[in-house]
Amino acid sequence: MRSARVSPLVESASLSRSPWVSFWVPAILAVGLYAPVFPGLVGEWMESPNLSHGFAIPFIAAYLVWARRERLQALALEPSLWGLPLVVAGLAALVIGVRGQESFIARLSLPITLAGLTLFLAGWKVIREAWIGIAYLAFMIPLPWTTLKLITYRSRMLDATVSAHALNWLGVPVYQDGVMLHLPNIVLEVADACSSIPAIAALLSLGVAYASVSRRPVPIQIGLIAATLPLAITANIIRITSVAWAAYYVGPWTLRTSYHMFNGTVNFMFTFILLVLLDTALSRAYRRGQR
Repeated sequence: MRSARVSPLVESASLSRSPWVSFWVPAILAVGLYAPVFPGLVGEWMESPNLSHGFAIPFIAAYLVWARRERLQALALEPSLWGLPLVVAGLAALVIGVRGQESFIARLSLPITLAGLTLFLAGWKVIREAWIGIAYLAFMIPLPWTTLKLITYRSRMLDATVSAHALNWLGVPVYQDGVMLHLPNIVLEVADACSSIPAIAALLSLGVAYASVSRRPVPIQIGLIAATLPLAITANIIRITSVAWAAYYVGPWTLRTSYHMFNGTVNFMFTFILLVLLDTALSRAYRRGQR
């Protein structure tokens, strides 16, 4: 029996008739409409190490959608007019943000516009599968400076207080004065760069990506995402406490090591380890509950 062979012309014609073509064209046009917003955004990613994760966010978002491609391809497109208000709201936010020089509003309107387009052109079933990739784009947008500054200072105070208690428990004599930790041989400051808040978007994006990449029960996914922020703060406190412990017991020269200098990388690694441990515990508890 001779096997049938599909002509490339037939494949091309089939592709051109695919309803997904009508979805991608408006999406590309929408991204083009936001082109003036990207240079400033990319500039901030390049200037601040805590924002450099922004370069990876669009690729991770695309992967989160691509990983669901089989389920998306099996769905019929059922356009919904409920998406139109979202499109209007997103574009209105873009205009307000650009005219009012509120870059945060203008940038945040992008995932809103894309979500509205998806719902308007493809329907509820598609948005249920694709929303995680669209929403993930929000992690590439830096928080407003004034909000970030206030949250960072409060985070520094919390980190210093908890670290001082942990150091006392470990036998390190320490006196806390605000964000300053006075040890017998050195004075340490929990500076802005030592806070987990400037890198919180990167850490939150780590938790969402970790919970979403592989298939997990929904309760476990929600638990991992909800726990990312507390775990990131815990990881930073572990790092600060261990740095101060080493400075006291080993010597101040430890402050010049990579462990202290590359604080963002260390905090990222600690957060990832805590996520893996929590994932293991939640998975075991979930399996026990299913028996």
